This record gives sequence, C-alpha cells and structure tokens, in this order.
Amino acid sequence: MNAVELKGLTKLYKKQPAIDQVDLSVEKGEIYGFIGPNGAGKSTTIKAMLNFIYPDQGKAMLLGLDSIKDAKEIRKRTGYVSSDVRFYPNMTTMEVLKYVAEFHQLKNSKQQIDYFIELFDIDAKKKMSELSLGNKKKIAITAGILPNPELLILDEPTNGLDPLMQHRLFEELEKYNQKGMTIFLSSHDLNEVQQHAHRAAFIREGKIITVQDITKEKSLGKVITLIGDHIPLSLFEKIGAAILKHQGNETRLFYEGNLQEVLPLLADASIQDFTITNPELEDQFMALYEGGAVK
Repeated sequence: MNAVELKGLTKLYKKQPAIDQVDLSVEKGEIYGFIGPNGAGKSTTIKAMLNFIYPDQGKAMLLGLDSIKDAKEIRKRTGYVSSDVRFYPNMTTMEVLKYVAEFHQLKNSKQQIDYFIELFDIDAKKKMSELSLGNKKKIAITAGILPNPELLILDEPTNGLDPLMQHRLFEELEKYNQKGMTIFLSSHDLNEVQQHAHRAAFIREGKIITVQDITKEKSLGKVITLIGDHIPLSLFEKIGAAILKHQGNETRLFYEGNLQEVLPLLADASIQDFTITNPELEDQFMALYEGGAVK
C-alpha cells in the first residue's frame, strides 16, 4: 500500500484546469519531492488530495484511505504545513502548541514541546500577531511534527526560514523519516529536494511532466566544469564526455565513465580551474521548464 496514490486528479477554475489529470504514487517511508515554479499547481494538488477543495475529477488515496470518504481518519494520521501560515493572532506560541497536543491527546507532550522550542529558537510567550513569517512557519512546522504523523505534507516549508533553521529542520525530518514517517515535500527549491528526497515529481501548468529517482541520479555520472582558454575539449569528448554548455572560458561537461580517465586530462596547462560535482536537478529543471519539451 502506498502512502499517497493520486489518479487523474483534476481541479477546474472558470473551466480552466489548475491541475490536470495528476497521477503520482508515494511509497511508505519515502521523502518525496514535488517540484514546480509558483503557479504550477503544487498547492492546489495538496489541497485537493487533503479534501480542502473538491476535485472535479479523479481520486486521492492517503494511507489507503479515500480522501473524501475517510477525511476524518486521514486528518488523525496526517500532518500538514501550509505555505500560507495563519494562526489566531492573540494566542501565544505555547498556547498553540499545547492546543495541538491536547487536540491529538498526546501524553507527556511538554518535553517534546520544550525540545522544539529550543531546537527552532522559538519565543514561547509571544503572541502570533507579534511574530514574523519565519517564526510563524517554525510554529506551524512544530505543530505538524508534534503528533508524529504517519504522513507529513509540507508545502514550501523553508519559506521565511534562515539557513540555520533550514538545516535543523531537515536534520529533524531525516530522523523522523528513518523511523518510518513518509514526507511529501512541495518546493521550488531544487537544492533541498536534491539533498533530501528519494524521488521527485515535476509539475508544470498543472500537469506532471516527469518523475525522477533522486537516489539513482546521484550515482549517475559527474558534471565537470572547466575554466580556461583553448582547452582541448576534443580529448574529453574522445573519452565519452558530453558538452552541456560552453560560454566564454567556462565549459560544463557531463561524464559517466571512469574518473581515472579524466584526471590526466585535467593536468593540461590550459585549464586554470575545475570542479567535479554530482549532476544537479537544476539541469533537468531548466530543460523541462525553459526548453518546453516534456522528457
């Protein structure tokens, strides 16, 4: 049984599809990335699969349960962090988190609440109306994780967080994932998806255009960036390297062979500097979104 199963999910606004025949499957225990620019349909997909809005066509199953018929049971077992965080303005941080703990009938919740307050550097006494977007987002993330749901759905969770808090968030998500939590991560940040997701679906104009296995992508070849004038690129092509981009004195190559064959070529006097990295999702992203072709 998959944690998420979407089949033909479609939502129309003024007869125009916001999402169109969305199909995707998320296995239990995965960190699944959902990538697309603003307006691509990410939030609409999430709201439809959580029964916050009714789809015009298609079906969503979460944890083996129907998103419409079993919405109440799904909410007991699923955590959700919205991209647009809102709370009652006069409630304090501690009041919100205590309310979450009581609502989910959590035992010994004080220790966990105190842990997250320290982890995310949260001011427990401030009212929601006094908090910045980033601090509100930290409260929302804590509220989503606190009940330890089977499935955690995050819509642009790092928006408003500084780099240190982003790092702490993903360290925590990795811990929960290792214990079995399934995490659905909607984002336009390619780097955070590449670093943490197992698989990722790309959505454009409401349609899923490809699904990438990130764990395999990390093991497939290297991107070699060369800086210098008059570099003998034909020698790199001879051993099987493909030129991704050549502009000015910078050349990017993709190479899937044995790196031991590349190393002697890097000693050429014309090469002023070089880097060897794993392929980036950005290469795929740009090809899919700017190139216009579905691959």
